[in-house]
Amino acid sequence: MEKGKELKMLTIQKNNPELHQKVLKGEMTLTDAYNETKRIQLGLNEFRGTNTKKKEFATDFKRIMALHNPTQEELINEIKKAFPLTWKTFIKAD
Repeated sequence: MEKGKELKMLTIQKNNPELHQKVLKGEMTLTDAYNETKRIQLGLNEFRGTNTKKKEFATDFKRIMALHNPTQEELINEIKKAFPLTWKTFIKAD
């Protein structure tokens, strides 16, 4: 099994043993079980699905933070890229 699939399987096994058993029995695909596990873990109504409604910025931000776990430096660098002319107004450098 390739590494990506192994990581998905471990995530499912750790967070949702019931879905893990369904994958092992062939009752559910690995991708579907992983998406459902992440949906529950992140407290979302839908994970990587279609017809996802636009959420509040704060909700999306929390999801992105949980999914990517960026450092403060990465966040600041992305803000600088998004607002190259005005970021200094809002971010005070030490």
